[in-house]
Amino acid sequence: MKKIYLVSILFVIGLIGQSQHVFNKGGFALNGGIGLLSADGFIPSINVSGEFGIFPTGDVGLLSVGGIVAYKYSTYSFSHWDSNYNYNQFVIGPRVIWHLQTYNSSKWDAYAGAGVGLRLWSDYVFNNSLTDIEKKAKATPYGEAFVGGRIMLKPGLGLFAEVGYGTLSAIKFGITFMLK
Repeated sequence: MKKIYLVSILFVIGLIGQSQHVFNKGGFALNGGIGLLSADGFIPSINVSGEFGIFPTGDVGLLSVGGIVAYKYSTYSFSHWDSNYNYNQFVIGPRVIWHLQTYNSSKWDAYAGAGVGLRLWSDYVFNNSLTDIEKKAKATPYGEAFVGGRIMLKPGLGLFAEVGYGTLSAIKFGITFMLK
């Protein structure tokens, strides 16, 4: 009987010692999704982001580093001039993410992060009159702050969602792949 108790206690200790989180040191995640809702309306964007777990912060979390690439295309029609104008926006930059790990779950991951980067975009400039319009390419820095989460549907595959400010969309959601 004592052996059964001892084996049971060792089993429970082993489970606690091996408690897993969705994202761990050395882990790599790749997200691909759609973004919605921004300052220029409900125009969707396409985004791809990745992250690599590098620094455990004790029992409360893990820091990861990564990056994001996003693209948005939109058009605007002036009925007065019978013209269509298109706008392209492209964002690229690094991000740092802190994953909350105060709970043990192999299905849920909650995180918050920040990033900086470069926003490449086009704009139209009116030269001297309303009929002389020139398209200009611009490059500006951007910053972002966000909170997010992911749920793993099966090992290596899940869904993610992020809400924040800074990139081309305030809301991002899609598929996540855990590669390690």
